[in-house]
Amino acid sequence: MIAVAGVLTVGLANLIRHPLEGHAAVSRRAELVALADLALARMSRDLRRALPNSVRIVGSGGVLELLHTTGGARYRLDPGINDPGGPDERDHSAESDWLSFGGDASWNLIGRLRGFDFSHGTPLASGTRLAVFPTGSGIWSAAALDTSPGPITPAETRITVFDDGDEDQIRLDASHRFVRESPSRRLYVVDTPVTYLCDLREGLLWRISEYAITPAQPADLGTAPLSTGQTARVAHRVERCRFEHLPGTATRSGIVTLEIALASGGERVHLLHQVQVPNAP
Repeated sequence: MIAVAGVLTVGLANLIRHPLEGHAAVSRRAELVALADLALARMSRDLRRALPNSVRIVGSGGVLELLHTTGGARYRLDPGINDPGGPDERDHSAESDWLSFGGDASWNLIGRLRGFDFSHGTPLASGTRLAVFPTGSGIWSAAALDTSPGPITPAETRITVFDDGDEDQIRLDASHRFVRESPSRRLYVVDTPVTYLCDLREGLLWRISEYAITPAQPADLGTAPLSTGQTARVAHRVERCRFEHLPGTATRSGIVTLEIALASGGERVHLLHQVQVPNAP
């Protein structure tokens, strides 16, 4: 009887063990999928807010960098009168009301600046920059060297938005000359560079922001400028990640391919995601 009971116990244990092991494996895979999906969603949100033509990748595809935008508008290129002869007539023919591309410290927007919270008359956060018609990889050198004329304002330039009746007015504490006019009169507000760095030694994917811009893309978390930035862990248990950027053309957006693999407890998941990024400034 004891022998029979022992055989039955072993058999029941095997019957119970396999479903439990299967359930644990499914749970681990589901957790890994959720972690990878969350990381890809975070990267996708940042890429969709990237300044046109600012995405760059180094480190065998394991380090991605972009200039993050918080808002934008269309600038006034010419003097004009809104609602002429009407009850809401506003005269914007003063030289300070339009962007001349000859070196400006004040100009108006067509309507309002949107995309982020700010207070009229209060300077925007330190380090906030304005960009007009950023084309090619030269945007990084221009941003790092604070060149004028250039497609982006210097990092030290303070920017304030004022209410000019029916339009917002941009004022800089030092004039800046943008290089070229945007065909669509677009203006972007840039708040910070952002780097996604895959550290396979630690099995981690990091997001770094609020560091100094450099002409060459940084790829080492332990050295400046990345070591001085704000660091957040995006994913752990990372076994592989690879990023690829196909630049856009005049007729289509650029495409960034994000590949990430996570592993834990003998389980492994591999996700691939593509993000369209704007390239027409």
